[in-house]
Amino acid sequence: MVMRSGENEGNTISRMGVITNLQNADFELRDGQPFYIKNDGYKDVELQVRLSGMAVGEFINTTFAVGWNREVVKEVRQTPLSYLNLKWGY
Repeated sequence: MVMRSGENEGNTISRMGVITNLQNADFELRDGQPFYIKNDGYKDVELQVRLSGMAVGEFINTTFAVGWNREVVKEVRQTPLSYLNLKWGY
């Protein structure tokens, strides 16, 4: 499926990694690829994210449930929440 922002949205994940260092910096994939977030924690968490179709520097607060979430993300804003167990995938 093609999103309004022009990116393709798939129903499967072929690459995956850990979202790291959120206590010290924002997280964005080096190649600029949009990604999904998997909350591997034990409770829902609210994060500030820049969605795929949003301008650089523009963020929104949204809640990520445990498991894979449908938001197509470009960047996750730094947070002091040290207990997070988040993964990215696309």
